[in-house]
Amino acid sequence: MHFTIQEFSKRTGLAPSKLRFYDKKGLLIPGTRLENGYRAYSAEQIQVAKMIDSLRKAEISIEDIKLYFQVDDQRKKDFLTSWKTELDKKLESIQAARKYVGGMKAGGSQQLLLSKWEKEKLFVWQKFEAEKKPYPFRESFSTFNKTLCLLGIKESNQLYVRTTNSTGDKLIGEVGCELEAEVLCDNLEGVYLERIPPTLFAILENCKPDDAFFCFSYIQLVIRFGFQPAGYKLERYDDVHAETYDYFIPLVQ
Repeated sequence: MHFTIQEFSKRTGLAPSKLRFYDKKGLLIPGTRLENGYRAYSAEQIQVAKMIDSLRKAEISIEDIKLYFQVDDQRKKDFLTSWKTELDKKLESIQAARKYVGGMKAGGSQQLLLSKWEKEKLFVWQKFEAEKKPYPFRESFSTFNKTLCLLGIKESNQLYVRTTNSTGDKLIGEVGCELEAEVLCDNLEGVYLERIPPTLFAILENCKPDDAFFCFSYIQLVIRFGFQPAGYKLERYDDVHAETYDYFIPLVQ
């Protein structure tokens, strides 16, 4: 049994314009050609059409759907696992956005912002140890920029800092910057590359840790919005001599 596009539209509930779009993209090509030259769909394609449309409604890409119907069952399972992971991340982002809106106060001063790195970023990091004091790793900025020169990279004004551990009166942390391309750094101790996936951040701007109320204010903001960090927090300095920095709190990776 074969169906014209109008008949197939009634059987599937999909508009003819959508069927033509799926045909154009190579997702759902009418399976046969009638004597009058018109192309027709088969009964077996009804369920396929409904599945394709359902996957599109789940925001699965056209290319992924096309590949899904071309691979074996094991690869299909891999696709399903990957799609579920991506949908979980989207759900986490939506939940974080909901918390953000819920924590806002109409007419009040808004200190916390949301920002998302849409694409993976490549960073180079160097490990340092510092005393516990305001701006503990800023004295390491010049050393880090010298390391960049050894790697054949231009000095960077915009630097990132993350504290990874605390022991007694010492802090263990890293200074880093974003790279455009990979470099070889195996011969430099404490220096390594890292790829940071697309991440949703809450940002606290113009922070000054020598402010006695900084920690208290930060904690109160986090409580108000109900956020839980999903990794190491980042400090971003727009200048090596900057007196303030932006605090990046990872929410969803």
